[in-house]
Amino acid sequence: MRRGVVLFITLSVIAAMLAMVGVIFAYLEKSRDSASYTAALIQADLLFRDSKDTIAALLKQGAEDKETKKTILDTLYLAPITLQAEENEEMFMMLYCQPLDKGVNINWLGMEENSSAQLRYNTAQTLFDELAERYNLQDSALLLKRIREAIDGQDGSNAQTQDKFTQKKGILTLSQMQDIVRDYRFEADDAAVEDIVWEKYFSFDSQDSVMDGSYLSAELIASLFDMELDLVKEEWLEGDDLKKFVAGQGGDMSRYNAKLFAAEAIERMNCRISYGYQGNVYALGFDYLEGKAEKFEFYGKQ
Repeated sequence: MRRGVVLFITLSVIAAMLAMVGVIFAYLEKSRDSASYTAALIQADLLFRDSKDTIAALLKQGAEDKETKKTILDTLYLAPITLQAEENEEMFMMLYCQPLDKGVNINWLGMEENSSAQLRYNTAQTLFDELAERYNLQDSALLLKRIREAIDGQDGSNAQTQDKFTQKKGILTLSQMQDIVRDYRFEADDAAVEDIVWEKYFSFDSQDSVMDGSYLSAELIASLFDMELDLVKEEWLEGDDLKKFVAGQGGDMSRYNAKLFAAEAIERMNCRISYGYQGNVYALGFDYLEGKAEKFEFYGKQ
């Protein structure tokens, strides 16, 4: 039965994408004489506008059924969709999305004085301390200080981000975190910090209050529940039920707190679209936040 549902949803996703890009490909055929970059930018804007409606239409199918909604999100997250224009190999598009809430929110490290957020703060602090010890950071206190300064907006690192995305203060993107790490690396002369793949453990959005447990990385699961990483990598499939997995694989269930995880799938994702035009590949990105498309970025030629 589930295979049938998955097939139905997969076909629904493909049908919706075909409807969206049909108009786009038709436009591009008419714009061959335009400057390639200008046409590609217009294409990006059209894709950005239409993608929100397409994703919303798909998720609407699962509005009354949690399993259907979960299957739609699994399809968007775990099976990137590539579409090719007929009789033109240069024209294609690929949509890939990933959940925004798939890690411990790095901004929880700034909640030490928030009495109502101690669970989140302790979770983030424990994870940070574990990583600092595992990778033998020379001055983890300095790195933590720099992270908290960025969260509080004291270092000016999010000034440009606020202007660009009209967001609140905090560490809002992976690139912002990478800037902090790079500055620390030279300030402390600590090359070990570059070995930490921060996006495997943390998410970067000031609005995250819970994690989407079904899509955590194997690395994060192993850290949170004191499990062998090789075992988790072998047995964990993104999209599965986290609580059942941890219990079934011998993880430390005393560390599992339902308040940290969303009760159902969250409609918050970052999407990237790659597309071809006149022999070049271009890309754009945006966030889909419960019906709204925000943070549009045109990455240009790839």
